[in-house]
Amino acid sequence: MNPSTPHSPSAALLGTLAASLALAGCTQGEPEPIEPVALSSERQCFFTRQINGYSEAPDGPRGEERLYVNTGVNDRYLLETFGPCPDIDWSFSIALDSRFAGTSLCSGETVTVLVPQSVGGIPNRCTARVLGKVIEPSS
Repeated sequence: MNPSTPHSPSAALLGTLAASLALAGCTQGEPEPIEPVALSSERQCFFTRQINGYSEAPDGPRGEERLYVNTGVNDRYLLETFGPCPDIDWSFSIALDSRFAGTSLCSGETVTVLVPQSVGGIPNRCTARVLGKVIEPSS
């Protein structure tokens, strides 16, 4: 067991409430400018077994929802959904259904993103396109 993990339901609820309040506090005030994301112009691919995390990315120019998929130690790919994807901004986990894409995904290909519903039930299915590999700015 991890000693930092809450052991009671009330501790878990308190942690969730604190995280929600912290996120709500971040949304107030002036919006921060969105930094443009630099993508490789080459066709880049990754194996789905290499995925080790994901995070929210700035929305696209027309409000499309985007997310980063982390692969390997320092590699990130940018995915963009086709249309709205309910609960993707609030989900602690997602999955990629790559049954029809194979074991790897490349720039320009589409994949189904599975997002658990906030109240349980069948996950939301959203189609997303791999926009490309993110080029990290040099320090």
